[in-house]
Amino acid sequence: MAANNQNKQMMIICGVGAAICALAIGGGFYAESQIDEIDVSIESQRQAIAAAKAKIVKIPNVEKDVVILRENLDEYVKILPDNADLPNFVRMLQQFETQSGGNSTLLQIKNSNARRGKQRFELIEYTYEMTATLWEMLRFVNLIENYERFVNISEFSISTGAKSGGADDNTRDGDAIHTIKLTMQTYTYNGKSSTKDVAIPKYDELRESLREEIFKRMQAIRIEKYEHKGQNGRRDVFVDPRIRGDEGVDGCSPSEQRAILERYIGEAERLRDMLRRVRREETTLFEQYALEKGLREGLAQLAQKMELDADKITYAPFRVRWAKEVSNALDDIRSDFERAAEDRPSDPYLPMPELQSLVAEMRQQCQSGYLEEARQRYETVAPQLQVPAEDERYSLTVEAKALHTKAVTALDFRQMDIRIQGVVVDREGRSGVLLNGEVYEEGEYVSEELLVKMVEEEQVWFVFRGLTLVRTM
Repeated sequence: MAANNQNKQMMIICGVGAAICALAIGGGFYAESQIDEIDVSIESQRQAIAAAKAKIVKIPNVEKDVVILRENLDEYVKILPDNADLPNFVRMLQQFETQSGGNSTLLQIKNSNARRGKQRFELIEYTYEMTATLWEMLRFVNLIENYERFVNISEFSISTGAKSGGADDNTRDGDAIHTIKLTMQTYTYNGKSSTKDVAIPKYDELRESLREEIFKRMQAIRIEKYEHKGQNGRRDVFVDPRIRGDEGVDGCSPSEQRAILERYIGEAERLRDMLRRVRREETTLFEQYALEKGLREGLAQLAQKMELDADKITYAPFRVRWAKEVSNALDDIRSDFERAAEDRPSDPYLPMPELQSLVAEMRQQCQSGYLEEARQRYETVAPQLQVPAEDERYSLTVEAKALHTKAVTALDFRQMDIRIQGVVVDREGRSGVLLNGEVYEEGEYVSEELLVKMVEEEQVWFVFRGLTLVRTM
């Protein structure tokens, strides 16, 4: 009996021990699973912290981007007006009409019954009618294309005006007036957010520091515009260019207009050739200055003549050639000439070698009697001879000026009306000369500038403006 009790106790003790062991093992596994969960949670928190730190590092750059976007927001959305801007758009169309020269006859909204305010982007269509020449219409369309708001011309039609020759009353400045109908589309933008913007600390200071970047971004979102240059040598394609039977009745005939046109084309080609010669490397500096002077004077004279003859060209094909081969050609020559002047070296005076050559040639010309050539050579480069006194070229410019004065004085003396009608040579006393019916002795003044210096049998010596000159019998 005692043995049985002892066995029961041992079995109970073993069972309890086994249960305790089972519980201990189960608790160990549970604790390990909890530790794993805590480790996973810690790692997740670490990743969240790392991500938060990464976002914190990006905050300054994000703030900068937000400031730049906010400051340029108007540039992004201004191509689409809101409902309040539509009256301004209509007023702008009226300004475009005035600038282009056309006359509007109708402006109305096509989809006036459309529901407003329900969609973020709402289409609005306008029907616009005007009377204008082809070039006025193109100018009007160009102004619309360059308008800051988005405007699309979805349809247009043109009813032609005058036919040809300018005899029709339905013309303006010689161009036919057409009836033009346009359908213009734009959109209103209703997508502005009603939520309050996130506050950025020290926003004003940050905006000021980013002013340059804001400006750069603004330039990047602006679209380059095209400026319509007008007729530019083209003819109205909606007008018959053939000559009408009544053409030339009130003005120049087509043959006379052709003669005028060809004369101006020839003048333009002559000036273009002068410009080519200016640019040649073998052209000397003296030749260059002479060509530039002739080119400058030729452009000015031709421009004055064009004002008188431009209205004589009324035949459409000749007007196209006039614009292209005369007006535009002269504008191109003038622009190229001005650019060539800008590219000239910064020293405005004649270089030393050229100045030495000038003096030598003028001296030779004066001695050989080529006075007019000497005068022209100096006057061609006169603006490049105004060197200051401390410049090493100053003495040469003084000598060149003296030679020019000598040439001009001699030329003026040559033009004087001095008729030598007789001489009396007295070897022991004062000789005399009969000039223009009056007798003058040596040492007497003929005028304030002219003195009889010496009388010989075959020639008379005069002093004119300080220069000794001779006239032969």
